[in-house]
Amino acid sequence: MTLDTEWIQQQLQNIIQAPFTIVPWCPEMMAEGETADSVMPDRSFVSDNKLYFPFRASAGVLAAFAVEARYLTDRERKLIEALLGNMEQVWQNGPQLSITPAYSKEERMNRFGQWLIQQAANLNSEEEVPAELELCDSLSACMVPFLLNGEGTQDGAITYTQLHRLLASYFGGDVLLTPLDEQSWLILAKKELLLGSDDERDKDPESRDADFVEPLEEVLTAFSLGLYELIANEWVGVFHLAISKPSIPLQSLPNELNLLWETIHLGKIFHVTEHIHLSWELHLERLLNRIPKEQRELFLEQVMKSSVILEDSETMATLDIFFQLDCNVSETAKRLYVHRNTLIYRLDKIKQETGLDVRTFNDAVLIKLYLLLYKVTKRK
Repeated sequence: MTLDTEWIQQQLQNIIQAPFTIVPWCPEMMAEGETADSVMPDRSFVSDNKLYFPFRASAGVLAAFAVEARYLTDRERKLIEALLGNMEQVWQNGPQLSITPAYSKEERMNRFGQWLIQQAANLNSEEEVPAELELCDSLSACMVPFLLNGEGTQDGAITYTQLHRLLASYFGGDVLLTPLDEQSWLILAKKELLLGSDDERDKDPESRDADFVEPLEEVLTAFSLGLYELIANEWVGVFHLAISKPSIPLQSLPNELNLLWETIHLGKIFHVTEHIHLSWELHLERLLNRIPKEQRELFLEQVMKSSVILEDSETMATLDIFFQLDCNVSETAKRLYVHRNTLIYRLDKIKQETGLDVRTFNDAVLIKLYLLLYKVTKRK
């Protein structure tokens, strides 16, 4: 049996914030009459301004962790002696020794959340998921990511256990719930829980036929609506929900998390009345948000002769519905509960004030761009 000495060394360095080295045992390290088998790793000693902590690397083989004595207080020294002594006792009394920390599920997911935030902030690190979290197998499955973000919600309004139980009940199976901060949670649900296990749906998302993409988006949208309503009944306060398409977390989760954060950010800017944000519906908003502010302001000044009418709430609501319904006059009138002629009068008024006829394709594109750029420029 051999201890994972490098892992122990790394943990000691993380705790003490000082460099430890592993040195082979020599006779000078033993008191008179002691042998390698009789020495217990519960004693430390100082030699040449260094502290040495002896331990058994394997049966009959001694070594020591060494660190500059100035880095440790007496209390820290005793704690390390106790730690290594306990490891020696377990090694003697049992055929196997596990030095992997035993975390509860909530502790593991909290640690995973902190690790994930660090990886999302530095996409070049490509660091593997820590083995002690025991999540690699779970993250190898194709899963659908959701990001739940509170806005002014009361701290502790819903606990990890409550939310995890609620999600497991809704999805009909276990999900990975990862706390990111006091107001944000990452939810990973196996694709099969949402889409079933049909062979066609088990294909790689990137290789799906085009005619299957739309049903997938419809299913994900429906699940998002249901999930939002479910949580709204439990969570006091305003919150936002973002969703992305299925992926394998072990390969792409830091990128997916950044996409979900961006999706919520764009949703709050461009669609202030909505709380469910779908990543695949914000391509145009994502592009416009990256245009420099000076260029956005120049476009707003040049595109129409007057924009006063677009600051009217009724006009804005009319145009939002008009674009949602693919510029269909009759359907827009029905949705707004107004006569068709009333809607035509409003559209004519917009043309008169702006010089753009929203019923023509080119002008509709300009006004749509104007509305989006106005939101991202004027509201910041």
